[in-house]
Amino acid sequence: MVTTLELPGTTDVVILLDPDQRPGDVLPWHPFQNIVRIASDGTVIWRSELVPGETTAKCWDAVDWVDGRLRATTYSYTCELDPASGRIVDSVFTK
Repeated sequence: MVTTLELPGTTDVVILLDPDQRPGDVLPWHPFQNIVRIASDGTVIWRSELVPGETTAKCWDAVDWVDGRLRATTYSYTCELDPASGRIVDSVFTK
């Protein structure tokens, strides 16, 4: 399932690509940067950083806006992503 979020104050969108539908050259145990910020003209602004300690899925499971922040989750972490760069600014281990 693909999730699309409008980035407030811009014409850009943040998209979560389905973690179960990796490109053919990305094997299940390889990192898959599946959160992407895309400009209105289709230009990829960034691909999200991944949690270095995530060893299970090596991709994101969900993305949403919570209290004006971009939040992403994996099997073991909930993180806040910087909407300008896609980098992790805070993470919490949940398992």
